[in-house]
Amino acid sequence: MLVSTGAPISVMTVKSSMINKSVTANTNILSTGITSYYNCIFRIYACFNTDGVLSIKRTQGSTTVTEILNGGNDLIANSAYAFDIIVEKDEVINLQFSVNATALTLKVLEIASGGW
Repeated sequence: MLVSTGAPISVMTVKSSMINKSVTANTNILSTGITSYYNCIFRIYACFNTDGVLSIKRTQGSTTVTEILNGGNDLIANSAYAFDIIVEKDEVINLQFSVNATALTLKVLEIASGGW
């Protein structure tokens, strides 16, 4: 028998997944930005072969802002990092890296909750 605890149910969906992809400095990494169709969290898992700063390009309507991750500090080469990004309905997210590099692993997961 299934018993509800009253806690919201979370669902995780892969929105983007790449391995060993060449990245050009300060250029959108994703060919098309990821749109959120409801309030959610995007979990970004990233590992690059070169030290550099990872940024989010967040677009809401016609306005785009840059948000620098990891406090503006370099991600260390060959080290894995994970970031949770709160995203509102209809926002579009893309990613940029500050230097030419190879994304050894770069994943964007959408975490949606039935409780929002």
